[in-house]
Amino acid sequence: MKIKTLFAKAGVLVLTSLLFLNCSDDTEAINAPDDAIVAPYTVADFKASVSQEEACFSRDLIAGQNQVVGQVTINVNEDGSWTLTYHTINGWSLRETHLSLSPDCENLTFPVTKTGNPKVGKFEYAASHEAGIDTVEYTIYQDSFSWEFCFAAHAVVDGPKGKETAWAEGESFDGKNWAMYVHAFLLGCLEQV
Repeated sequence: MKIKTLFAKAGVLVLTSLLFLNCSDDTEAINAPDDAIVAPYTVADFKASVSQEEACFSRDLIAGQNQVVGQVTINVNEDGSWTLTYHTINGWSLRETHLSLSPDCENLTFPVTKTGNPKVGKFEYAASHEAGIDTVEYTIYQDSFSWEFCFAAHAVVDGPKGKETAWAEGESFDGKNWAMYVHAFLLGCLEQV
């Protein structure tokens, strides 16, 4: 008799759990407007090198503190968005990319530790990439585009000697590592649009 009661209680518990899981709150999906909010950015990655057109802004991508493994470029698009591209060269590929923006270069808003090192895992834009990816594009959509801002572009790259950390070449963070951020002034990009 005890066994039957135990199985009955277990059955009730399983049914209750299933009902609870199936009754999740789907009101957001049901009440979502037809013109749902578009993500503030998109990410695209490529396995084969794509031709790099003349960018309006460019910085070297530095791995292991002193080796140029590619470039980080910015182009402004006709719709007012802009595209930041990571592109590696000479057999290097991108495994992870992380990007953070600060609208004010005097009062930087990058996520950092108390000692001034960047918190790459807290950057606003990030993606992981499969093996062999050498080009990654972040297209940023902003309501009010500023022609002057700062950005920190970090990557984990694979190369001939293994995995390395890479940064777009720029100014040093206040911390005690070699992380960098870039002061971007894009008024020259107006000719491109």
